[in-house]
This record gives sequence, structure tokens and C-alpha cells, in this order.
Amino acid sequence: MAYLEGRLRQTDGESEEEHTGYTLEVEVEMSAVRNVGELIDDQVAVTGDVEIVDYPERGKVMLFRVTSAAAIEEEPEEEELEGGE
Repeated sequence: MAYLEGRLRQTDGESEEEHTGYTLEVEVEMSAVRNVGELIDDQVAVTGDVEIVDYPERGKVMLFRVTSAAAIEEEPEEEELEGGE
């Protein structure tokens, strides 16, 4: 099992047949995550497995098949804390 952190992005303009629709520095397959819509554009931590998928038009692509995902709460910047005092 692997663990990754990063900002989850939803992609557009690509064929759904050859792209999962989500990226996290590597293409991620998010079908096992029920609340995926709530995580888009959040900083997330995901666990799952890395595999190679051979798409007809794109060829071989490294894919991270996510088994669980959760948002990571970002800590406030130091400047924000100092400004609020």
C-alpha cells in the first residue's frame, strides 16, 4: 500500500475513456472514494496502489488506484496569526 499527499485536481477536456478525471501529481483513480466531490481542490492524503494502465490511444500510464482519501486541514500561515493579535 502506498501513501501520497497533494492537492487534488479535477481534470477536464480529456476523453473519459482514457483518463480518470482526477490528478494528484500522478493520475489517480478515485472510484473507491465516496466523497470525492468534497475533496476537489483540497490538500488531500490518499492511500492505494500504483499500477500501469495501457490505454489504447495514450499508451501506458502510471495510475494510482486510491482506496481511501481524506482532506488535510492546512495550518494558518505565521503572518496570519501575527496579524490577528
